[in-house]
Amino acid sequence: MDIEITDYLRKIIQASYGKVEERLKKYGLVKGQAHLLVLIRDNDGCTQKDLAESLGVKYSSMSERLNKLEELGYIERNIDETNSKFKRINITSEGKIAAVQSRRIQKEFEEVMFQGFSKKDVKQFETYIEKICQNIDE
Repeated sequence: MDIEITDYLRKIIQASYGKVEERLKKYGLVKGQAHLLVLIRDNDGCTQKDLAESLGVKYSSMSERLNKLEELGYIERNIDETNSKFKRINITSEGKIAAVQSRRIQKEFEEVMFQGFSKKDVKQFETYIEKICQNIDE
């Protein structure tokens, strides 16, 4: 039985989620939440709309994700000083710690995935993945 490339990609994604989420449990996070937390850390003070557009999700879906991060004490929503219709999303000190650890966990897993590959190999792989994404978007 031949294995298709998409089967390999699915296997990589499933293994990645499983291994990374196992380590993220310590922080009460799953992979998607960890990614969102890092995005908020890197764009502190952004709006829910900004985040939803950045990740290509519905505004209401983003609200649910932010509620969980807020429950964990990782973010705060503050009314915008110049326009009270908007709430700014700010990361807390606990959130910063969790974001740093989340990023560290992801990097460690990437190092495991690419053991035995040269930097040139990894760069070429990134180029292929970018091209695949472009093809899908077109």
